[in-house]
Amino acid sequence: MNISVNDTLRVDGSDYHVTGKITYRNKADGAVWDEYRLIPFYGGNEKWLSIDEQYGEYSISEATSDRGIGTYHRVDKGTQVVVSKCGNVDVDIGDTATFAEYEDSTEEKTLSIETWEDGTEYSRGYYLDADEIQVISSANSYQQSGGSAFVSNAGRSYSSGGRTQISPASLIAVIIIFFGGPLMTIIAGFMGSSVPKIADYMKKTSSYSYVTSITGSEKEKADVYKSTMTVDATVKDIIDAIDGKTENVQQNTDDGDTSVGILTKKEYCLVYTSEDNDVLVQVSSRKYAYYNDTSPYRSTRHTHRYYRRFYRSMGYSYDSSSYSGGYSPYSSYDDTTLSKNSADTYSTYSGSVRQASISSRTSSGGGTSSGK
Repeated sequence: MNISVNDTLRVDGSDYHVTGKITYRNKADGAVWDEYRLIPFYGGNEKWLSIDEQYGEYSISEATSDRGIGTYHRVDKGTQVVVSKCGNVDVDIGDTATFAEYEDSTEEKTLSIETWEDGTEYSRGYYLDADEIQVISSANSYQQSGGSAFVSNAGRSYSSGGRTQISPASLIAVIIIFFGGPLMTIIAGFMGSSVPKIADYMKKTSSYSYVTSITGSEKEKADVYKSTMTVDATVKDIIDAIDGKTENVQQNTDDGDTSVGILTKKEYCLVYTSEDNDVLVQVSSRKYAYYNDTSPYRSTRHTHRYYRRFYRSMGYSYDSSSYSGGYSPYSSYDDTTLSKNSADTYSTYSGSVRQASISSRTSSGGGTSSGK
């Protein structure tokens, strides 16, 4: 794959900016692979994309504090040496680390352990198929014309002390400065490609009955529907209806609340249990979400908190480049943010539905990569 620093990638349905690249060689067998540092556009932790063309193996991972191996089994080990670097990474050519790679019993999830001179790093992730990695826009033409990349040659990934983070809002601002409005227009057009609307599905499906609407700032409103199903069945039904085309979907794991946030290119949907123990669905445009953080209809305090945390973490930074006028209550947000949970049940389900939809439209199948 031809990927460069400053490219914009879509990996497993999520968009990232490439800020660094490291090429490693295994001293034991001479195998070479590349790792790319990714900053997500929609908030959350940075990721690392590993591409091993020799073995046809692709994976994405992020730093973790969970060091338990559990039932994972080791599939590779050795000593890796840095043979080249580019962009914002904190290694030098010639740096070495011992490593061990593990897989779970499904051969889908990964655990990596790297021991460097200054500490040991743990990361968890999962395998990808090659067609789940797409270059949305390339910086090659800009770099070849003499432009300079905005990232510095600073270093390696996540150390035991943590990696340097770049905020999505700052990232978008830099892209606009260096690449100009035309590129952002192209990206916006791509991002706005056709996705079935949740709101339309709610209106025409007998499993949902309209309850009320909440009117907010900027003449935007959120519609609320009552579901005849459980939260789990409702979320999966919505994901099926939009062919898995979610930008982010995640269930609350805090406060004993089981609300699920669903973010698409145009909409923000929350599935939750109300104070009356009804399963409700609130759906609105992302513009409504940007300008309003009002409590969802008949929601508990914990549900309201998750409604705000999910949008602030997964959608606000990107939307701030689209809705620059007026006041957003998230500009003074003072709660904690969320990290994207790649192991979330509904995120996994969405990915499988999306892949099934893609496969049904193409002659090529796909399949899950396995380790070496």
